[in-house]
Amino acid sequence: GKSVAVLGLGDGIAHILNGNLAYLRDQVYCAYRPEAVEPRSLTGMFGAKQEIGLRDQNRFLYLVPTEDERILPFVTLHSDDKWRHFRVYVLLSMLDEKSRLKALVMRFETDEGDRNPSGTIGSHDFCHAQFCESINGIIQASTPSWMPTSQPSIPLDADNQISLVLCMLVSVYGGAFVKSRIDSAGIGGIQKHLDKVRALSG
Repeated sequence: GKSVAVLGLGDGIAHILNGNLAYLRDQVYCAYRPEAVEPRSLTGMFGAKQEIGLRDQNRFLYLVPTEDERILPFVTLHSDDKWRHFRVYVLLSMLDEKSRLKALVMRFETDEGDRNPSGTIGSHDFCHAQFCESINGIIQASTPSWMPTSQPSIPLDADNQISLVLCMLVSVYGGAFVKSRIDSAGIGGIQKHLDKVRALSG
């Protein structure tokens, strides 16, 4: 439930978009046909710890624009292996100088658990973020073919799904914005997760 509440910070489905942002949203819809997901509909998935396959269903949470109103984020989720591996995909959509749709894709994920038989740590055995070429075969990033998609992987101040979501939100919106939204929404019971993320602690 707390994970759903945190994701609900960016619930932009009812957010009124005008001008360039409305045009950007329409371009994203025409290009990718993402189906909107209400954060409250995730409650059962999180509570029952059932596998989440929103990514492969092309279902996204529509988040609010960034402060400069240049980027319109969309988020989808995927989990497998009884929630051991949890991924948050972020589509960062924007318009270039000719009002053409451009998109950057990032993946935030828990450790991949690829420890070697000898017990040594694998290259992605920590919560991390990295760039992606696509999300589900439908969502394609506007990035050059030479862009690396395995390394670098950026380590995060996270050790579970909730702190991973917090790190994603801080990456997109900044710590002050996320902290103010958590405080104003009265989301309780997550202080230990806030303390884990340095941008939100204190």
